Amino acid sequence: MNKENTIPQLYSELSNSLDLPALAERCNLLTEILLDSHSLPQIQPVCRCLAAYLNVMQHQLADSMSDFQVVEYNDGLPREKGWLFADTETKCDYCRALNHVLLVSHFDGDMLPHLTGLLHDVAHAMGEDIIMPVETCVTVHYPE
Repeated sequence: MNKENTIPQLYSELSNSLDLPALAERCNLLTEILLDSHSLPQIQPVCRCLAAYLNVMQHQLADSMSDFQVVEYNDGLPREKGWLFADTETKCDYCRALNHVLLVSHFDGDMLPHLTGLLHDVAHAMGEDIIMPVETCVTVHYPE
């Protein structure tokens, strides 16, 4: 069994099927914890946990992309327009890369707040793509 497959198994919550908004909220919370961390021993356990959540998020985004295809109808004929979460998938990859840098790289301690801040900002941007505000209402129009 490779290391990438064992990390999510360490966190029992990930054995349940979490939806994308729940995963995004967990990632946001973990990045907020990272903002308050000031040393490598403090960030490593949080980064390992965040890596597990981001890995699951990446797989769920990839698996569910067909459910989020944007289709435009012209003259009653469907035309594929793109993917609803294409940018979100890219942001997830950016988060995974930044988290990996925090987890395995040796860097100047002065850079820690900048790296964790950047990870926090990208994770929250990713979450904003997925977590819809309560007052937002989406209307789906089906062709007749």
